[in-house]
Amino acid sequence: MASVETYRSDPMPCAYLNGLITTQEYSITPRLTADVYERLMDAGYRKFGMVLFRPVCDGCSACRPIRIPLAEFAPNRSQRRNMTRNRDLEIRIGPPILDAERIELYNRYHAAQVGRCGWEAQSTDETQYSQSFVLNPLPAFELTLWDQGKLVGIAHNDVTPNVVSAIYHFYDPDYEARGLGTYLILNVMNTAKMMGKTWVYMGYFVAGCRSMEYKKCYRPCEIMNTLGVWESASE
Repeated sequence: MASVETYRSDPMPCAYLNGLITTQEYSITPRLTADVYERLMDAGYRKFGMVLFRPVCDGCSACRPIRIPLAEFAPNRSQRRNMTRNRDLEIRIGPPILDAERIELYNRYHAAQVGRCGWEAQSTDETQYSQSFVLNPLPAFELTLWDQGKLVGIAHNDVTPNVVSAIYHFYDPDYEARGLGTYLILNVMNTAKMMGKTWVYMGYFVAGCRSMEYKKCYRPCEIMNTLGVWESASE
């Protein structure tokens, strides 16, 4: 893996569960390979750009890795309606791009989430966006949605031998009623199937956190237990 530096954050308020404290472990890995990262995901790690991370919180193991077995997944009725509702949008797949249009969309999405979901206010700039989504030691792609030439949604993804790993997605808050978050995820799954992958990894599932519980709606799904074993998620 050739990690340049590994360190732990100071304890801080948890972004997912109110009243809890979190500590994160980080490793900077500019020479990370796809097969190694796939094994690390199965050990509970995630990454943005060249930075691996995992929670190492005292007394809490609420952040559980979640994945979708693509051969078994089938959209439910609500998800099928979502696909029909948004079929007018153009889908593009290509390498991650850094430009003002993408940064503006990211910042508008986060500003809306502050009021809608109580997220902590934040914004990104060219350096931060590039470090998170563009400068990447692994194969990666962005899936974008366009409405008559207007960029309205982005999903960033890593690619490993058996997995498409969903890094992050965001969309135009003016399109909230169209369920673009769901549409992005469903199209990432379709893309992963076309690539011949076995799973889509969706980061962490956190019971009790609205912004993380939605992942369990994509069924069947598997959640890693505290022993590091993947288990089929119950209803």
